[in-house]
Amino acid sequence: MHQDLSPREREVVGLVAQGKTNAQIALQTGLTEATVKNYLANAMHKVGVDNRTALADWWASAGTGTNG
Repeated sequence: MHQDLSPREREVVGLVAQGKTNAQIALQTGLTEATVKNYLANAMHKVGVDNRTALADWWASAGTGTNG
């Protein structure tokens, strides 16, 4: 199921699942916070959830629970 997300979406969602904030994700990945938010919104839409907690839960239950 993770393969439905782009590689960058998987990376960002994996970091959310680790409890990282958007600012921390932006710093770690070199993206802007706005871009992080866009990746998260796209990922939430693709998997059918409406918040980052549900997205992290989906990530943990959908497969390996790693960011790749």
